[in-house]
Amino acid sequence: MGTKSGAYQDVYVKRDDAMVSLKNDVTDFCEKYIKPVHPKNWDWSIRDFDNPENDPTDAEARAIANVVFKDLNDKKHTDVDLSTMNNVHAIKAYLDPKSKHEAFNMEEFAFALKVELEHGKIKDVNVTNNHPFLTAMIALAHMTESLTYYKRLKVMEAEGEIYEILRKLEHSTTEKEKWHEELIKAEQELKEAKAGLAERLEKMDDIPVLKIIGD
Repeated sequence: MGTKSGAYQDVYVKRDDAMVSLKNDVTDFCEKYIKPVHPKNWDWSIRDFDNPENDPTDAEARAIANVVFKDLNDKKHTDVDLSTMNNVHAIKAYLDPKSKHEAFNMEEFAFALKVELEHGKIKDVNVTNNHPFLTAMIALAHMTESLTYYKRLKVMEAEGEIYEILRKLEHSTTEKEKWHEELIKAEQELKEAKAGLAERLEKMDDIPVLKIIGD
C-alpha cells in the first residue's frame, strides 16, 4: 500500500535510555530548547511557517545548533548517533559557538532551517513534522557536501527568477512596466545574494577543508 500524500513516517531516537518518537517529541523539544530563546509562538508543531514573520530566528538556529554540536562532541550520551556524518570536523567547526564567525554562521543556519521546513507541514509531503532536529539534519546533510550550499542556493534562485521575468517580458503584451519593476527587484536580490556568497567564502578560514567531496 502506498504512503498517503502528506503522511509523516515516524523516526525514533534513543534518549535517556528510552526510544522516543520524534513525531511526539516536537513540542517537548521546542519547549526545552526553543521556548527559552523564543517565548512567543515557540511550538514548531503548530507554528505557521507559511507566514514569513514566523521564519526561524537566529536565536532559534543557535539553540538547535548547540544541541547538534553537543551530540557531535559527546561520544557517550547523544540524542542521535551522528558519528557517521561525512565531513564531521567541518560541521563541528561551523556549529562551534566559539567560532569567530558564529553570528554569520547562525544567520545562515536560520535560513537553511527555513528552506528545509518545506519537508515539514508546509508542503504536501511531510517527512519531518516540523521537528527542529530533523530539519537541521536535512540542512546539515546538504552542508556536508558543500558549506556554501545555501549561499549558492540564494544566487541560483535569484538567477532563476530573473530568467523567468525576462521570459515574461519577451512574451507579454501587457504589464511590461510591472515586470520591469520586478526585474529591478530581482537584480538587486541577485546582487545581494552574490555578496552573501562572497562573504561566506571569506569566512571559511576557521572551517577545515572538506575531506569528502561529492557523493
